[in-house]
Amino acid sequence: MKAPLAGALLGLGLAGGLLLPAAVAGGIPARGDLADFFWPMKAHTAARWAGGKVPLWNPLSACGEPWLAQLQTGVLYPGDVPFFLPGAAGPMVAIALHLAVAGAGMAAWLTALGRSRIAAVTGAAVYAGGGAFVSLVLVYNNFATAAYLPWVFLGAQRAAGGRGVATLGASLALAFLAGEPALAVAGGMAAALLAFAARREEPGLGGVLRGRAARRLAAGLLLAAGISAAAALPFAELVRETGRISNVTRGEALARPVSVSDLADLAVPPPAALTGGGTGRGGYLVTLALGPLALVLAAAGPAGLEDRRRFVAGLVALAGVGFLVALGDRGGLSGLLWETGLLRGLRFPARWIVFSHLALAVLAGCGVDGWRDGFFDGRRRLFAGATLALAAGLFAAGLLEPARRSGDGVARASVALAAALGGVVALARRRTGGAPSPPWTGRLLLAAVAVPLPWFAAAALAAVPAAELLAKPRIAEGLSAGGPGRAFVAVHDSHLLARFVGAAEDRRLVTSARRAHAALAGYGNLRVGLATTGTASPLENPRRARLLGAALDGGSAAILFGLADVRHVITPFATTIPGAVLAARADGVLRYALPSAAGRVLFVREARVASDDEVFEALRRPGFDPEAVGFVAAARGPLPPARARTGFSMARVRRDEPELLEIATSTSEPALAILTRSWDRGWRAAIDGREVPLLRADLAFQGVVVPSGEHVLLLTYAPASFRAGVLVSGLSLAVLAALVLAGRPPTPERR
Repeated sequence: MKAPLAGALLGLGLAGGLLLPAAVAGGIPARGDLADFFWPMKAHTAARWAGGKVPLWNPLSACGEPWLAQLQTGVLYPGDVPFFLPGAAGPMVAIALHLAVAGAGMAAWLTALGRSRIAAVTGAAVYAGGGAFVSLVLVYNNFATAAYLPWVFLGAQRAAGGRGVATLGASLALAFLAGEPALAVAGGMAAALLAFAARREEPGLGGVLRGRAARRLAAGLLLAAGISAAAALPFAELVRETGRISNVTRGEALARPVSVSDLADLAVPPPAALTGGGTGRGGYLVTLALGPLALVLAAAGPAGLEDRRRFVAGLVALAGVGFLVALGDRGGLSGLLWETGLLRGLRFPARWIVFSHLALAVLAGCGVDGWRDGFFDGRRRLFAGATLALAAGLFAAGLLEPARRSGDGVARASVALAAALGGVVALARRRTGGAPSPPWTGRLLLAAVAVPLPWFAAAALAAVPAAELLAKPRIAEGLSAGGPGRAFVAVHDSHLLARFVGAAEDRRLVTSARRAHAALAGYGNLRVGLATTGTASPLENPRRARLLGAALDGGSAAILFGLADVRHVITPFATTIPGAVLAARADGVLRYALPSAAGRVLFVREARVASDDEVFEALRRPGFDPEAVGFVAAARGPLPPARARTGFSMARVRRDEPELLEIATSTSEPALAILTRSWDRGWRAAIDGREVPLLRADLAFQGVVVPSGEHVLLLTYAPASFRAGVLVSGLSLAVLAALVLAGRPPTPERR
């Protein structure tokens, strides 16, 4: 059996150990953002695909928001196919799939580094089953992207060695499309640098010419960019429009890093009671657990890579950079990168420790060969002693914290097992008289590393009953999917959600997940087909947020909510909005009905051009009347004159689809029609088949000047960035297919 296949099967085995208990009990992992953010997001995307159209726009969140451009949605990511499965099967199969991808990639990379099959599969176990990688399941886009990192590094090694660029291009494109662009881009650059630095160590090549290696690596990176262009170009446009890079504060960017107390988890996994992400622990990672034996093997990694010293040096540097960034301000590097602008727009540095985790997995796999085939021989005795002393210190760091480790039998047993196995392997080496150790010693090390991993990392995937998360929240009963108007969901604000979830006397996982679900947190509204004004996405429309935020700066919440077609307010806190009527109460959540809403189309009596600041000032005035004046950001053509009060204007929505809106209008005189859905430059408007300007009205909505008489207004969403990206991606995929069909290129020039 080839090593990559064995790595994939091992990943599936780890998935069984991690997920099977929850699946048998009818549960679903529910820590972090998986339950209320990624699961409904991915299920909604799959449902839209099942309808036969590319889901470019989501009308159910943020008064309408770009969907493909969010990138986390994974609209074009093939690895999200499992979410077509019904119920809880989708996320469970998707997690298992990415564990298999990660295991196969690490095994393939270690095989390309010349390691034995047992060493390759051991490294695959450490990477796919280690705490840092498994913890990323809870922030699923990071997890999916990180699954491809071993493949990206393998592709870079192949490209630098003159063996083609297809692997690098395809794997890096998949990593990007999986939804975490920062990890993908950083991984691609790190892989290229490592491969370039270590290119001379490729066996039999004698050192590929520097220029050729650089050109091949650049070609692989360029191919990846081309393949992912259909999603990357809309994403880049959305980032620019939302001001994401410039709006993130230093505190937000460096929040929740890896803490000192997390580091002891590496050697001695913590009890489940201590993996709640509380004070002093990295909020983005539940555990870093690898177990002591994996660390002992990693310490022996340089011995297994004696012929690749540049590679080892680069790998250690990668691990160090990832570790320092993950520490946040404590490491110094994150703050420096933020000050220079390189970390602007990013959040939660803890996830960058995945690069340290990647390096540890490579070294652990290589350490198997190092221990079995000569680590204790000759001059390496001093190195062996230093390794054991380091490992002992790491164990002590965990074991000497009785308040944290008391009663943790699994952790103590893992230390005892590592010590026992070390003795067995050392004895086997003595009996062979310096010859390579027998095969059974490698299998023993693999089993000892892999078997405990599901116990070490299981806390990250603690589950709640899937049926409870699939059930319609009781507060939404009586509201029909696709019904008129929108809801304002208070817990879209993360601070309000934290207050609500933290208000429970029992702060355990089950309580938090249930309460978040009950309050329609995250993308929970997508499950019930309820349109909302807010969004859980970090790429939020700043103009829409500012429009609604005017209510907090002196404006009338009732009037501004009415302008946004809000008919329901769902909140765990009592509201003071004038005219709001309590309509339902369930599970600590309240639902208020508002007396009036603008509807999907609003005709104003007068249209004016105004700057955003001027519009905001008008919105925040207590006497603001949405029907009296409509403000447009810029007029492309003449605006209609003020309408007579005796005139009439009517609109009837004939088709309302995510990327298409058809409205029949009838007016006695020209008028500005405001469509109460978010403006985006990807929308186009046509009246009776003739394109007309689509204006940005009332700060964040769409506006169209409608002539008098009866007409048909048609709005379609097909952003130019997507059309251009599809063309580039199509050409790039053709190039990839040609490279694959062409097979291995001729042997490159040598020095």
